[in-house]
Amino acid sequence: MTISNGALTVSERMTIPARAPIDLHLHTLASDGAWTPSALIDHLAGRGFRVAAVCDHDTQRSVAQAIELGKTRGVHVIPGVEVTCRWNDRQLHILCYGVHPDRTDPDAADFRALLDQIDQQLQENAADAARRIEASGKPLPNLDVVRAGRPLWPFHVLSAAIAMQHVPNLTKAAELVVELGGTFTADLPLGAVVAATHRAGGVSSIAHPGRADAVGIVTEEDIDRIVAETGMDGLEAHYRSYSDQQTGFYRRLADERGMFVSAGSDSHAPHRPVNPRPWHAVWAKDLLARLGVDLLPLQNGEPAWISGMDPNAAAPPPDAPPAVSESAPIET
Repeated sequence: MTISNGALTVSERMTIPARAPIDLHLHTLASDGAWTPSALIDHLAGRGFRVAAVCDHDTQRSVAQAIELGKTRGVHVIPGVEVTCRWNDRQLHILCYGVHPDRTDPDAADFRALLDQIDQQLQENAADAARRIEASGKPLPNLDVVRAGRPLWPFHVLSAAIAMQHVPNLTKAAELVVELGGTFTADLPLGAVVAATHRAGGVSSIAHPGRADAVGIVTEEDIDRIVAETGMDGLEAHYRSYSDQQTGFYRRLADERGMFVSAGSDSHAPHRPVNPRPWHAVWAKDLLARLGVDLLPLQNGEPAWISGMDPNAAAPPPDAPPAVSESAPIET
């Protein structure tokens, strides 16, 4: 995808069927995943995905390679990144789409500077965490093997501690670092990230707002405040752990606020926690349109999404209200 001053020209646009498989939230080994760009593109191409977005945590190191590989396999890869942000004394994960990692023009300067800033902070945190763990009597001789030539990030330090059997899992590894006086995380101001994304011609979406076990639920009140304060563009209303009730809820919130809908599996590796999911392109129609992907029309009267349309939707809890259905298409 060629970008000039952040904007796509008409000649660069593409058109795909409304029900074409897409996945707009995928990770690689550039952050905390295990997909190589090659393996990820092979997986997507072999299953007919037409559009995908590589959104590693706080880095775009795999994006350019994935884009080029996708061109050879018929998978259109949208440049993305999942940025760890600070807002209202909590962390949020924000999916930023449409800014190519090779951009050097002034409009992308703030975006690139913010990613460089968080990358540097994560590397400093990682080096500090490794020193603290080893000083506590828990050696990490495997650290270079785990990092495998990548910049050292806290995830690599935590993974090395697990491999050395100092701790049983990532949660305990993170707790160990905190107990020793270190930190395994870093974040950027939410407003600055959204503004820099917009300046570069990209768009931003709140990742997995309904996922309680990540950075926490993002409520309707939170969303209204975030939109008012930052001009946030979208919500990830289709997500691997959502029930139809959750999807319907976030689709409604997005529609009422003029926000786009994004759809992603958050796949980090084969079967970890899931493989890429074949979301219908029409479920993220407005986002795709802003990123240069147009859709063929649905049949007359066919809704974009209704409850029961996603066979992989999570089962609702026993006390959940009836599933939300849309009697008319919501084109988001």
